[in-house]
Amino acid sequence: MVSRVSSPALRDRRHNMAHRRGSGPRGDHAGCDHVRRAAASLDYVLVIGVVFLLGGLSLVLSSKIMVLAYDMICALVSWPFL
Repeated sequence: MVSRVSSPALRDRRHNMAHRRGSGPRGDHAGCDHVRRAAASLDYVLVIGVVFLLGGLSLVLSSKIMVLAYDMICALVSWPFL
């Protein structure tokens, strides 16, 4: 006979499994007692910050990158003739 006593770890595991299946009446997480509130907004802000930073760096460094790539291609093409 299986005991009905559940440890906290087992209870957390059952809760996580219910999250994966969808525990609400509509198949979503409506029955959960905790909600992930502001994390999505924070994710958007962090992603936008990274994208804008990389975009700004690429605009600032693009001319230097093109000059270095041109120099490298010229060196590779002209190397056999030196």
